[in-house]
Amino acid sequence: LVAFFGTMYFAALRPEEAAALNKRHLSLPCPKWNEEAEKFEYEWGELYLDDANPHVGGRWTDSGKPRDQRQLKSRSVGEGRTVPCPPELTELLHEHMKRYPPAADGRIFSGEKGGEVPMITYTRAWRAARRAALTPEVRSGPLARRPYELRHAAVSTWLTGGVEPARVAEWAGHSVSVLYEVYAAFLDGGDELARKRVQAALGHGA
Repeated sequence: LVAFFGTMYFAALRPEEAAALNKRHLSLPCPKWNEEAEKFEYEWGELYLDDANPHVGGRWTDSGKPRDQRQLKSRSVGEGRTVPCPPELTELLHEHMKRYPPAADGRIFSGEKGGEVPMITYTRAWRAARRAALTPEVRSGPLARRPYELRHAAVSTWLTGGVEPARVAEWAGHSVSVLYEVYAAFLDGGDELARKRVQAALGHGA
């Protein structure tokens, strides 16, 4: 599930979007061998998302399965979005598909017995990771309490890195208004960075 969580941290996918990720959604450059470093190097790719598999419970789906295939959140049926895939995620996805080839229908992530990844599976894995990585004091707090926090971390990283809010909203599948509401603190920092860039463009010192 490393690559599964990686899609949330590096590309801000929602859990239901990661669960629906299919080989047809991936545009990943092949790794290149670096003779001097004696290792493969990975480049930027893209993920094109056009559906999601939210967990709603078997009682509420037509198929009786716990997940239901739907359009992306805040999108019309058939409307997708493109998300950049940084080299770190490109590597994770290549390694995952090498070890666990996509399912017959192209699905990237599958459960232990095949089929869709159960929510309980990645939730348990996340809890185990928190127990292994965090002290009891930190673990009792809100830090990284849910896998969804990885998505928040991705969006926050984009904003603090200086990516313009409208582009971040598009990548994350948010409206700009929601972005400003949820990530106001990071946007304030982005405004400061923007002012410094304008100042530099005008020929003034820092």
